[in-house]
Amino acid sequence: LDPELDSLTRREMEVLRLLARGYTYREIAEELFISIKTVETHASNVLRKTQQSNRNALTRWAATRHIG
Repeated sequence: LDPELDSLTRREMEVLRLLARGYTYREIAEELFISIKTVETHASNVLRKTQQSNRNALTRWAATRHIG
């Protein structure tokens, strides 16, 4: 069990997977049919919940959990 992963909503997990694959916020917005602002909000929530400081750290964190 991973409490940080468990705290993410379904949509936050979708955003995390796409971020881990290297998608831009614009690409994520288009893929999920949401606004870029909404992607930014989800990404910010994911960073906070996973206690990562930036996108690069988040990508490394996701890779260690085989997310992406």
